[in-house]
Amino acid sequence: MKRALIATLFNEANNIAKWWGCIGSQTVLPDELVIVDGGSTDGTWEKLSELARQSPVPVKLEQRRCNIAAGRNRAIQLTDADIIAATDAGSFPETNWFSEITRPLMEQAAPDVVGGRSVPLVENAFQRELLALDGPEREPQTPADIYPSSRNIAFRRPAWVAVGGYPEWLTLTAEDALFNFQLHTVGKKFFYQRTAVVRWPVRENAPAYFKMLYHYGYGAAEARLYAPYFRRRLLLTLCPPLLLLSRHRFNHLGFRYRKNAASTRGWLAGYFHGKKNPPDWKRVQGILLSPSAQITLAKIPK
Repeated sequence: MKRALIATLFNEANNIAKWWGCIGSQTVLPDELVIVDGGSTDGTWEKLSELARQSPVPVKLEQRRCNIAAGRNRAIQLTDADIIAATDAGSFPETNWFSEITRPLMEQAAPDVVGGRSVPLVENAFQRELLALDGPEREPQTPADIYPSSRNIAFRRPAWVAVGGYPEWLTLTAEDALFNFQLHTVGKKFFYQRTAVVRWPVRENAPAYFKMLYHYGYGAAEARLYAPYFRRRLLLTLCPPLLLLSRHRFNHLGFRYRKNAASTRGWLAGYFHGKKNPPDWKRVQGILLSPSAQITLAKIPK
């Protein structure tokens, strides 16, 4: 089976050489590498084009103004591979990542979707404090808990087709979350591959971190996901003394309040001012499903 690696990027001039080195040093290389640049203006496209000329595997490049979901879908459309692995140019896979993330899909009784382990890169004092506060990423205990980030995922092409690809109508974020929820809803089998490791840079300062949380909240509200979680964040924002009930108690109270406030502001903005789902997207089992996903779900024997 043909295996392709797809990636999206935007203004990654400072990271593109390091990322390319991670891809080129994989113990098993993809049969094809497909990269969509979302319209970089910092020289990323020029650097990428030069690096691609030295690639040991076939490379397809395309530059177009688009959001992350549209970039991922376009990259998949540009390859005919049976198995798709995805990452982002701002993240750095370990040398055996491609082999490990795709290996379960090559085996008998294989799953439809494989998620790997994402490990934060910590390089300064703020990032160390943040990791100490948030703790490491929680690993899934059952297949129902597996919702991989698209910086570290592999799936069969039919699974992508079954849900109509990534939801391009979302403004910026939550495209991989809604993609995963749809795949779970239509019965696709998930597998967690702990040995497939991608390291990703934690935001280097508080303003950048709060901006990220705002965007995540905005996307989650557009996708109508995680409402109970954000309602709790709203309650904590409106009633700060409740923060004292957490396991951290008096530690980093001001930071935790601003963290909740950033998430809540993003969620409220996305809920009231974000894009509405297209009319042919229907809410089924509490999840917004694309027309393709609705058709797939209807074909599942009751």
